Amino acid sequence: MLVVGVVLLGACAAGDGSTADVETGLSSDSGGGEGTVEEPSSEDGDDSAGQRVDLEFTDGRQIIRRASLELHATDTRVAFEEIVAAVEAVGGFVADANVFPTSGEDEQPRISLVLRVPVDELNTTMSAIKDSADEVVAESQSAEDVTEQFIDLEARLTNLEALEVELRALLEEVRQQEGSDPDKVLRVFNELTSVRTQIEQIQGQLDHLENLTALATLEVQVTQTPSAVPIVDDPWTPGEVARDALRNLITGLQGAADWVINFALFALPMLLVVLGPLVLVGLVVYRKFFRRRPTTPTPAES
Repeated sequence: MLVVGVVLLGACAAGDGSTADVETGLSSDSGGGEGTVEEPSSEDGDDSAGQRVDLEFTDGRQIIRRASLELHATDTRVAFEEIVAAVEAVGGFVADANVFPTSGEDEQPRISLVLRVPVDELNTTMSAIKDSADEVVAESQSAEDVTEQFIDLEARLTNLEALEVELRALLEEVRQQEGSDPDKVLRVFNELTSVRTQIEQIQGQLDHLENLTALATLEVQVTQTPSAVPIVDDPWTPGEVARDALRNLITGLQGAADWVINFALFALPMLLVVLGPLVLVGLVVYRKFFRRRPTTPTPAES
C-alpha cells in the first residue's frame, strides 16, 4: 500500500506541473463585471473578436456578445429613463451609469450607460432603445467565440476533481495505517489542498465565462440633439449699420474736440511756461551779439 502511495504522490507531483497553469487569459474588469478573453486559436476560420458577425448563427457555441449605440435625444434624461425601462423589461440591468454635468442651463447632460441584457433579447432591446432616441449616430455589434476555452477548462476541472477523489482516499488510508508517518500525511494533505485551490480557480473562470456568454454587454452614449444652425447667424440690418457709422463719427468728432480743448487749456499754457523764458533769453542774446554789427571807417576822399 505504501508503494501505491508513493506512485500516487509521484503522479500528483507530475499532475501539479501539468495543472498548475490554469489561466486562460481571462481577466476581470472591476468596473462592471466585464471581462476580456483572449481569442482562442482556431483552424476552422472562426470570426475573430471585434469583427461584425451574424449573431443569429451561433447555435451550440459559447459566444460573448457586445454591442454599442451612440444616440441623439432632445431630452437626454427622458431617454435615460426609457432605456432603463426597456432593459429591465427583458430581465437585464444597468451595470454602470454616468451623467456628466452641463455648462449651461439650457443644455442636456451627456449620459453613458453599460447595460447587461440576456443574449436572446439583445436585438429586441437595441430596437427599443433606438426608438427612444431622435437619431442613431453609430451602432456596432461584435462576438467572441470562447467555446474552446470552455472545453479546455471543463476538461481540466474533470481531471482535477478525479485527482481530488484519489487524494482524499489516499489521505484516509495513510491516516489509518499503524505507525503512519506524519510527513507522508502532511505531503498528501498539501497536495490535496493545492488541487482544491486549482479546482476553485477553474470553477471561478468557468462561472465568469458563463456570465459573459449568458448576458450581452451593451454600451450606450446619449447626447443632446444638435439644434439647427442657420446659414447666416444674424440677418443684415442696414439701419443698424448706419446708426453704428453715425455713432462712430460722433465719437471721432468728440475725440478731436477733446484733444483741441486739452491742448488749448493744458498743453499750450505748459509750453508757454516752460519755453517762454528760454525764448526771451534767446532773443536778448541775439540782439546783443548778433544785431550789433562793427562799424568800418569810410575812406577819405582824395
